[in-house]
Amino acid sequence: MNVRTIIVDRSRKRQLLVPIAAMTLGALVLLVMVAVFLVDRFNETAVAREQRMVESGFTQQLHQLDEIVVPQVDWDTAVEKIDRKLDVSFADLDFGHQLFTFDGFSHSFFVDGDDKVTYTFVSGAHQPPGSFEPFRAIATQLLRPIRIAEARRGPIKPHAQGKGPITRPIQANGIARIGGKVYVVMASLVQPDLGMVQPKGPRSSVSINAIPIDETMLSAFAARYLLDDLRLVDPSAPLHDRASVPLHAPDGTTVAALSWAPRQPGSVLMHRMVMLVFGAIALLLLAAWTIVRRSAVVVDELLASEMRARHLAYHDTLTLLPNRALLFERLRAMLAKPLARRPKLGMLCIDLDRFKEVNDTLGHQAGDELLKAMADRLRALARSEPGAFTARLGGDEFVLVAPATDREAIAALAQRCLGTLLTPVDSEFGRLDVGCSIGVAVIDGNVREPSLALRQADLALYRAKARGRGCITFYEPEMEAAFQTRRVLEAKLRNALDHGAFHMVYQPQVDAAGTIRAYEALLRWDDADLGAISPATFIPLAEECGLILGIGEFVLRRVFAETRDWHGVRIAINVSAIQMRAPGFAARLIQIAASGQIDPVKYDIELTETALLTDTPATTENFAALKRMGFAIVLDDFGTGYSSLRLLHRFRVDKIKIDRSFVADLGQSIEAETLVGAIVKLARSFQLGVIAEGVETEAQKDLLIAAGCHEFQGYLTGRPTPVDEVAARFVSPSHLLLRA
Repeated sequence: MNVRTIIVDRSRKRQLLVPIAAMTLGALVLLVMVAVFLVDRFNETAVAREQRMVESGFTQQLHQLDEIVVPQVDWDTAVEKIDRKLDVSFADLDFGHQLFTFDGFSHSFFVDGDDKVTYTFVSGAHQPPGSFEPFRAIATQLLRPIRIAEARRGPIKPHAQGKGPITRPIQANGIARIGGKVYVVMASLVQPDLGMVQPKGPRSSVSINAIPIDETMLSAFAARYLLDDLRLVDPSAPLHDRASVPLHAPDGTTVAALSWAPRQPGSVLMHRMVMLVFGAIALLLLAAWTIVRRSAVVVDELLASEMRARHLAYHDTLTLLPNRALLFERLRAMLAKPLARRPKLGMLCIDLDRFKEVNDTLGHQAGDELLKAMADRLRALARSEPGAFTARLGGDEFVLVAPATDREAIAALAQRCLGTLLTPVDSEFGRLDVGCSIGVAVIDGNVREPSLALRQADLALYRAKARGRGCITFYEPEMEAAFQTRRVLEAKLRNALDHGAFHMVYQPQVDAAGTIRAYEALLRWDDADLGAISPATFIPLAEECGLILGIGEFVLRRVFAETRDWHGVRIAINVSAIQMRAPGFAARLIQIAASGQIDPVKYDIELTETALLTDTPATTENFAALKRMGFAIVLDDFGTGYSSLRLLHRFRVDKIKIDRSFVADLGQSIEAETLVGAIVKLARSFQLGVIAEGVETEAQKDLLIAAGCHEFQGYLTGRPTPVDEVAARFVSPSHLLLRA
C-alpha cells in the first residue's frame, strides 16, 4: 500500500468519523445542556414551591397567634376590667402572665380610647410606661385599621340572653424590628361578647401583644414544614444558594426575611447523572431514557415529600385522623357555601369516658391502642355517611361532622356513634371497656365561623359530661349563659380563696353503741350572691381551674387550727387526687402540721382510689411520708374504682370506707348486701378498719352490723355541725382558758 492510498483512507475515515464525532459531541453537548436546564428548572420549581409553602405557613402562623388572643379580648369581663376600669390583677392573670407563660408573648400593653398606654408587662414583670415607646411606631400603624373597623362596627347593642357572641374579632398584626429583635406584633380591640358590659367611651381599649421571632418559633416552624437551616436574616444580606421570604411591616417596609437552605432535587440528579453520561456514550437513547426516568423519580420524591409535610401539618400522628387545623379548614369551606346550596351540618364533639383510668392502670401504650381503635370506628362511621368526616382535637376528644337534612337525622347519627364507641375493645391488654359523652351542635345558616361551631358543640359536650357517662346532649342557646355562669362561679371561687371565705363543718363517725369515735371535716362555701354552694359543684371546678391545691392548703390550716385542742376523738381530712400527685405535697402538709402544733396520730387522711391509681413516684413518696409521720390513711369510696385489690396490696392503708352508693341499696338489693359483706370480709382479711358512709336509716345500720361493720357515718348518726358546737364537747376547760 503506497503513501497516496494511506492518505485517501485517512481522509475518508476523517470524513466519516468527523460527522459521527460531531453528532456524538453535539448530542453530548445537547444532553449536557438539557441536563443543566432540567437541573435549574427542578431547583427553581422546588424553591418556588417551598417559598409559597413558607409564605402560606407564616400567614397561618399569624392567624393562629391572633386566635390565641381572641378569647381574652372578646369578653364582657375584659371590657369591665380593662376598658371601663383597669384591674391589674385581671390583666396579669388573663394577659401578662397567661400569654407570657403559656404562649411565649414577651410584651403585653393596653392603650385606652385616646391611644394612651395604661398597662405594660414585659418578660414576666410590670415595666414603666416608657417600655412601650419602642413599639409606638408599629402600634400606631396597627391601631389605624382597628379604629376604622371599630367606627364601621358602630355602637354595640346587648343581645338577648343566651343568644351567643354579638361581635366579631377586630385585629391587626405586623412585623417590626425593635432593639435588634424581630417581633410579631398584634393589636386586638377589647370588646364585649354578649354586650352585657359596654365600653367606657366611643373608642375601646386595645390589647397590643408582641412575640419575638426567636429560635424556638423558628425551630417549631421549620419542623412543621420540613425546612433545613431556617434563619431570620437582614433583608439586605447576600444570600448564597439560599431561598428567602421577606417579612413586611404594615407600611410595606421589609423588616427581615426568613432564609433557609432549599431542597435541590436537580443537583441531586446531576450528581447521579455525570458518570452515566461519560460511561454510556454509545447508549445515548438509554441514557436519555434513564434521565427521564430518574427525573420522574426525583419529581415524585419532591411531591411525596410535600405531601408528607402537608399530611404532618394537618393530621394527628397517632390516629392519622385530621387535626384541628384541617378540621377548621374544611369547616370554613363548608360554611362559606351559599345558604341555598348548604345543608345543615351536625357537629358531634366526642369525649371518651374513663380513658384516664385506662392510661393510669394499664399504661399509655394501652391508651394509644384504645385511641387508635376508637379512631378506626369513627372513620368507618364517617365513610358510611356521605360527606361526613372525623378529626381528633387532642387527648381523648374527637369530632364528627356530617351533612344532614334535619335534627332527627343528626340525633340518629349520634345514637349510632354512641353505640359504636360503647362496644368494648379487645386488645393485648385485655378488654378495654370505656364509654363516651357526646355534645351535638346543629350548624345552620346563622353560624359562619368554625370556632363558633366548635364552641357550641363543646358547650353541649360539657353539659353531657356533667349529666353522667354515656350521654348525648344537643346544644341549646341557654348553654352560653350557663358557660358564662361557670366563668362567674370560677371568678367568685378565686375571690373566695383569696379572702378565706370558706368554713368547716364536722360530721360525726360513731360506733354501734352510738359513741362518737371521729369527726370528718367537711368544707363549706356560702357566697353573698349565690348562697350556699355544694362541694359537689365547686370542688370539681377547683380541680379543673387549678385552685384545688390552694383550697386544700386552706382546709389543712383551718382544720388543724380548729381541732388542735380536741381530746378523745379523731379527725378525718379529705385530700384530693391532684394533691397526692403533686411533688412535695407531704412535705408541705408536714410543715403546716408543725406550724399548727398538732399531733398527726389523731388525724385520718381520706383518699379516694383515684388518688392512688397513678402510682407515680410522687404519689408513692407522699403516701410513705404521711405514714411515717403517723397519719392514718383511709381509702374513701371503696369499690367504685378500677383497682381496689391492687391498691390494698400496693398501699398499706389503715381503714376503708364503704361507698354510700352500696349503703343506699341495702335492704333493696341482695347484690348490695352480698357486696357489702364481701368488702367487710376483705377489710378483716387485710386487718383494716371499716366504716360505712351515707347511713340514713336504722334498717341500713342493722344490715351493716349484721355484715360485720360497726362504724357509721350519715344523717342517721349525726349531721354536719359547726365547729363551736363540737369544740364544746371535746375541748377541756383548761385549754379553753389558755386559748382565751
